[in-house]
Amino acid sequence: METEKHSTNKQDIFSPRGRSLENDFRRLINDERFYDIALKCSDGRTVYGCKAILATRSEFFNKYIFNESGENNNNYSFDDINSMAMKVILEFLYTSKAEGLAFNNVVEVYYASIHLELIDLQDHVIEFTKSLVNNKDVDIGKKLLSDCVEKFSLEVNNKMSNILVDWVAKNKLEKNKIDSLSLEGLRYLLEKTFKTKTPFATPEFDIWEYSLTKAIGKVKQKETLIKEILNKDSFPIHNSQSIEELKHYLTPLISYINLNRMDATEIKQYVAPLGIYPAEVISDVYYSKALNEGLEFIRGAPIFKWKNCGIGTLPNVPDDGFSVTVYTQKSVLGDLIFKGKGVYEWSILIEKLNKKVYIGICDTNVDLNKNDQGYHGWVLGSDGYVYHEKKHKWYDAKFKERDKVTVHLDMKNKTCAFSINNNNKKPVISEWDIPSQVYPIVSLGYGSKLRVEPRNQFY
Repeated sequence: METEKHSTNKQDIFSPRGRSLENDFRRLINDERFYDIALKCSDGRTVYGCKAILATRSEFFNKYIFNESGENNNNYSFDDINSMAMKVILEFLYTSKAEGLAFNNVVEVYYASIHLELIDLQDHVIEFTKSLVNNKDVDIGKKLLSDCVEKFSLEVNNKMSNILVDWVAKNKLEKNKIDSLSLEGLRYLLEKTFKTKTPFATPEFDIWEYSLTKAIGKVKQKETLIKEILNKDSFPIHNSQSIEELKHYLTPLISYINLNRMDATEIKQYVAPLGIYPAEVISDVYYSKALNEGLEFIRGAPIFKWKNCGIGTLPNVPDDGFSVTVYTQKSVLGDLIFKGKGVYEWSILIEKLNKKVYIGICDTNVDLNKNDQGYHGWVLGSDGYVYHEKKHKWYDAKFKERDKVTVHLDMKNKTCAFSINNNNKKPVISEWDIPSQVYPIVSLGYGSKLRVEPRNQFY
């Protein structure tokens, strides 16, 4: 059995006694003279504490230490709280601080704080989690979501799991990038966002490819399978053992991947040949599409980030990817292609406005090198006019700094309209002939700053 000691700030050790209650109590954490209870943790290590402090600060420990039986309760074993989390628990009980919180223990500490009914510590952990996921490394949220599901189970529904789902959902899942999202974490994400309005960044077919890549990573011949499955125009025939292994990993996910959000061609070439979905499900989807009853290509409220397109001077896209500034007049694309038959909305917050800004959509084959007009595609200008190519007309929708411009895109009827600050939507621009696939686009000059935001309302 190993005994765990707590780390203590040297400045606290050498500060005079009596000046700081926090520092004085922090001394007690490592002072063996006050140890009278042993807490055996799930990793086999033992953490020691002072019963008087634990019982005073925690209802859980108070009930255990001073139970009605009168037993001498000097030992307690935790089957699901490790020593790393327990040290943070004791630090909080002694000092009301949790300086020992870190990326590698935050899920364990949150679990322990719930088990020990420490409401204030739970709130502290949640704020710390928010600060972690707002870090520029988007993989942190994926790792924490995987750890959360592993610790709490797939049935978990708490503040931490909700924060992590929202964070992972608004960052695109990319099949060609290795990340820390486990298959269990992926299943939880897909289940929780399946029928919600959560801002979501990944089209449904891309979810399928991402899931397939994850499953391939679990089988033995993964490198060969990745090349053959993902880099060809259709799915080739593989040995039955590989297919069965893929089915094993993919079957728990398919209830939360909606084929009605994919193109018929995508299903025919990349989904149906695997035999993961029952034949009747595939048949029903084809029938729905024949009746023009398909769904939007993406679940939830669509959210996207700005692309660094590599055209001349690069735009400045900060770490989170949702804001953009430029150093010269430039058009910048979102990283999501809108297609299919759905109706979509997104908003652009004008954080800073210098000269004229244009907001709207453009063809996926747009040539950003051609910029003699200051804008591309079908756009609304900050002067209140709408523009396409060299044509423009008055739209009566001026916007200024701190305004929010919403794009209303109807891909079924190939129309587009705009609104300002959630006021009534302006009429569609009947002269515009919208193509079948479009990018979101903004055109802005030096000093302007724009931020994309999802819409809560989604049809």
